[in-house]
Amino acid sequence: MPIYMYKGYEASSGNNVKGRIDADSERSARQLLRQRQKVIVSEIREEKASDNRQAGSFGFMQNRVGLDELAVLVRQFATLQGAYVPLDESLKALVNQVENPTLRNTLSAVKDSVSEGKSLAESSAAFPQVFNRLYVNMVRAGESSGNLSTVLDRLAEFMEYQVTVRGKIVQAMVYPSIMILASLGVVGFLLVVIVPKLTKVFASLKVSVPWYTKALIAFSTFLQHYWYVPIFLVFMAFYFGRNWLNSPKGRRKFDAFLIQGPIIGPVFMMLAVSRFTKTLSTLLSSGVPIIPALDITKNVVNNLVLTDVLEQAKIEVQEGNSLAACISKSGVFPGLVSHMIATGEKTGEMVNMLAHVAKAYDAEVERKIQKMISLIEPVMMIFLMIISVTVIMAMILPMMDIMKQVK
Repeated sequence: MPIYMYKGYEASSGNNVKGRIDADSERSARQLLRQRQKVIVSEIREEKASDNRQAGSFGFMQNRVGLDELAVLVRQFATLQGAYVPLDESLKALVNQVENPTLRNTLSAVKDSVSEGKSLAESSAAFPQVFNRLYVNMVRAGESSGNLSTVLDRLAEFMEYQVTVRGKIVQAMVYPSIMILASLGVVGFLLVVIVPKLTKVFASLKVSVPWYTKALIAFSTFLQHYWYVPIFLVFMAFYFGRNWLNSPKGRRKFDAFLIQGPIIGPVFMMLAVSRFTKTLSTLLSSGVPIIPALDITKNVVNNLVLTDVLEQAKIEVQEGNSLAACISKSGVFPGLVSHMIATGEKTGEMVNMLAHVAKAYDAEVERKIQKMISLIEPVMMIFLMIISVTVIMAMILPMMDIMKQVK
């Protein structure tokens, strides 16, 4: 059923009103507003969903749907289903509450598809740019088992967990980024403003300066005349670096460094393990079979090295082998993961074991991120101090020699 956006005023009070209403036609919408809501319409138009329901439709990508928005939507959906609100009524209520135009139009199209007799999973699968495979498969499992509200509740918890983790990562990156920009700003100011003035003093006094001061002056002169060169080099490094990361070989090497490199490696590995175990536990507890669950999980970890391991594990599990044995044989995942999975396979408590691993690694990741944040501040301050003192001393020492000569 089409959705119409309207503007008008209340017949009783004359107050301006606006909103959306479902109706078969524009004429029906006007009648409904006049009869039921006592609204005199001054402007009305149809809010069309995208005509193209395929992935990558331009209309649907003008406003992207953020993970936080989707998490809120799923939480509201779970609440409505838990209150035994009919599916079509739940979707209608969600359409009226959502502010993001892309998500609102997508939900409207899903609601229309469900009204035509299709399942919620099938209707959602038509919009992969909004509803990913994790969402679709969990909804399908919930519809098959008759526990859609429970599955949506688990999915909402999982999405909220992802939003929290992303927030922690962003928080950890904000302070170093600010400090780096501040360091570059201070050094740039010294080189472009202060050094040239002192250089004129040295030139007027016709004194010789040490080699490190000459090097600093030469670099300052270069920046004044060719300031665009560093910007161009940064741009080119970004361009070629992005192309390298987009290539399979480059991405695989970068992903290997992320989970095996010093300092950051353990943190990224813990994040990947937490994401893997949390996703697999959520899917299995919702009734998704192990093979489709592994197929979805391998893409959620967002690391090609781990994706290759999970793809091979999926193949071997299909052949009847143990998941724990496959994980252990790879030598990539920590031993605790394979040990807990093996215990879960023996006891039939795979879901609980995976949930325990995810919880343990979540706590460890949070501890390490907090530790890194606490260490970044003094390290960046020391770095900024060294750079600033080096530049200042390279200019001050010659000035001190000149003052001694004058005396």
